[in-house]
Amino acid sequence: MTRTTRQVPLALATAATLLLAGCGGSASSTDAGDATHLRIAYGWYPTCFDYAQSNPFALFGRQVLDTLLSENPETGEIEPYLAESWETLEDGRAYEFTLREGVTFSNGEELTAQVVADNFETLRTLAEQGVSPTVDAYLRGYHHAEALDERTVRIAFDEPNAGFLQANTEGQFGIVAPESLARTPEQRCAEGTVGTGPFVLDEAVQDERVEYVRRDGYDWAPAAHGREGEAALERVTIQIVPEESVRAAGVLSGEYDVAYSITDSGLAQAEGQDGVQTVLAPDRSVVNTLVVNTADPVLADPAVRRAIQHGIDREEFVDTFYGEGVEPATDVVSRGHRFHTDRGEALAHDPDLSRSLLEEAGWRVGEDGVRVRDGQRLEVGLTFVGSDIGASTAGWEYLQSGLAEIGVALELNQVSDAEQADLRASGDWQLAVYQGASRGDADGIAAFYHTELAQWTGQAPRPEVDELLAEQATTVDPERRRQLVDEAVTILVEEGYGIPLFDSAQVLLARDSVRDLTFPVNAWEPILHRVTKD
Repeated sequence: MTRTTRQVPLALATAATLLLAGCGGSASSTDAGDATHLRIAYGWYPTCFDYAQSNPFALFGRQVLDTLLSENPETGEIEPYLAESWETLEDGRAYEFTLREGVTFSNGEELTAQVVADNFETLRTLAEQGVSPTVDAYLRGYHHAEALDERTVRIAFDEPNAGFLQANTEGQFGIVAPESLARTPEQRCAEGTVGTGPFVLDEAVQDERVEYVRRDGYDWAPAAHGREGEAALERVTIQIVPEESVRAAGVLSGEYDVAYSITDSGLAQAEGQDGVQTVLAPDRSVVNTLVVNTADPVLADPAVRRAIQHGIDREEFVDTFYGEGVEPATDVVSRGHRFHTDRGEALAHDPDLSRSLLEEAGWRVGEDGVRVRDGQRLEVGLTFVGSDIGASTAGWEYLQSGLAEIGVALELNQVSDAEQADLRASGDWQLAVYQGASRGDADGIAAFYHTELAQWTGQAPRPEVDELLAEQATTVDPERRRQLVDEAVTILVEEGYGIPLFDSAQVLLARDSVRDLTFPVNAWEPILHRVTKD
């Protein structure tokens, strides 16, 4: 293996974009295939081809779609895409977009303001039907969309929606053709959607492969893509390969150009092999976290929450149970997030501080090492699903052992997905494992930590934080918004309202011949328009 390209970065610019430069390693004889055909090995066949309904399968939906706006991976700035300009009006209660001229869908239909307005109305309907919960969050306060003329569309809200511009850079807001708007949600899932994007869905064979072909005449990519005109590739094949070892072996042999979801096992296969490299595709999300039920009598005590925060050795935890692509959390969001601030010191492992906090709060060490106050043992339950974020039971047993050293008895409760859903709705839980969800905006933080929005119910209101997170969502001034978020997150971390654990990136294996593979939004949404092969 010629090189490891490590891209779990400290700044937004490198977090958003990953360039594969190649090292000139010798490729196998079977790698001499068509330079215009990219072959990706992926683990799962999509259950739905409509990105608006199926966020987990972003890799498939994004290739046929364009969005109104683009987020520059170098600067984090919002830039033109299908919309050549826009205005924020009424303090974020309305947005007007002026569309590019000459854009068409792959079926020949034209992009007009009315089509865009119909897209938003349809998205709202999908959200109301419950088949598009992510879109529902992005359209908070949505009132209506209307075409003001052939090229100008206005989106109106009942209240300011500060995150709306960033939402229009994400694939769930990809603009689809009238032909797709006329389909039912079930039809859109089964047949996919018609977009203006650089590729067109050509063939899908259940549990076997999905084929895309280059869109003729495509000429409206954003500047951040770094390529004008049509895609360099003529064809993209996403081969469904459930076994990681087979995906990795396929890249080594040259059968595939890129393989998704590679762990230490797959990397071990590639160790010492020429012509391949590992690629870390960073995400922008709330990091993998322990959710804290502050309504619980034990966890209502800030000393207990803060003690747990400093009682976890995140670096050792990551080094012991995770491999390439995982780093200790330094904030509530990943390093590639626009609102990331390095809070490593506030999350530092400091068991002496933990013990001091508990002693001051009246928790005394009992005969068995577990602290006691007023006859109550310091016992905290951790609920997790067996497949949660890769650590499995051994990882949580490690946390259990570490917290025992400060006098906290962590009780492990492994449940099924269905059982976890019931607990989440009931509020009958203490700590729970959360896998970070992608959203490169502060509204993603609010969706997780605002007690009225959080999926894990039962948490006690925290008025100061809730008010700050609610205010940022309606504040369109970027400096003031960042200040509000910083104030809220500082409290969240210092008070232990959440226990961030680690920041992760998707690990891929790629041939050295693959160049310019770009992840401007998240690891599951590569932009293949600019990709070339030597």
